[in-house]
Amino acid sequence: NSEDFFYFVHSYYVTDVAMENILSYTSYGIDFVSAFAKENIFGCQFHPEKSHDAGLKLLTNFCTLASVKAYN
Repeated sequence: NSEDFFYFVHSYYVTDVAMENILSYTSYGIDFVSAFAKENIFGCQFHPEKSHDAGLKLLTNFCTLASVKAYN
């Protein structure tokens, strides 16, 4: 959901991500990649564990994806 907020604690971000692997951008002074995926690897620049309900939902989604991939 584009209305959800996530907790960032630093100003680091990735710069060399293939367009097909980008899941989300964040705007904070500049636009930067905040989540990406390639095959079974998912990465995010924020802290889902500190992002309340939205973070819990994201972690739940990661677990669901991992379990679906494990059985396929």
